Amino acid sequence: MAINCRRVIYAFPHAGATTAIYHPWLNDLMTTQSAILQPVAIPGRGHLAKEPEIHDLDTLIERLASDIWADFQQKQAQGITEWITFGHSFGGVLSIAVGQAIMKNDGASPSFGVVSSSVPPHRQPKDERHEWTDDQLIQKTKADQGTPEAILNEPALIKPIIRQLRNDYLIRSQFPRLGNIQVSYPLVLVSATHDSYVTLADMEAWKNYTSDDISLTHIAGDHFAVYRHWDVIKQILLNKTI
Repeated sequence: MAINCRRVIYAFPHAGATTAIYHPWLNDLMTTQSAILQPVAIPGRGHLAKEPEIHDLDTLIERLASDIWADFQQKQAQGITEWITFGHSFGGVLSIAVGQAIMKNDGASPSFGVVSSSVPPHRQPKDERHEWTDDQLIQKTKADQGTPEAILNEPALIKPIIRQLRNDYLIRSQFPRLGNIQVSYPLVLVSATHDSYVTLADMEAWKNYTSDDISLTHIAGDHFAVYRHWDVIKQILLNKTI
């Protein structure tokens, strides 16, 4: 495997999550100095908590595209020469939409994009979960098993997660309008063998969203298995060519 030390990886979090979800990956890459992992911050949470939440999909896409392109230009001055995207679930759709926006606005493309366990826009079911009660969203979060039990049982900790999740579900309800977008760079698809939310057919349907090549990697486990397979994901993210 060829390693490129001049790469930045823009990682989009899943619904309800913050940049903190990628801290273990970030720390590992900092130790090896093999690439820079840059988690993508969503306005209204994490270190952007003082900013208002964005409820409109198109506005969010343009904001994230602007932030990433400005960041990459700064990193170019530090010797970074290329960028890629990674997105899990909700973040997978956002990563492609933002990549397409940067192509349109700035004439630049990532070397490739990685999409993990994500339903493409044209296969998204009608989503009204942003209208659910807090208790319903808490039960959904528990069932997903993607959030530590200690956080779920602490009201002060779960409250912001539920607020973030509700806003992300509102954004997700607008995903079908992205059904015609297309990028011109390769996509690497990561499919979990026992994902109860995203089927293999869903993942294969991402072929409609690029004019370039796609490749498919299988990992064992459920919808959040990607976070337990850093060894596999790391190899993908550090590959010099796809």
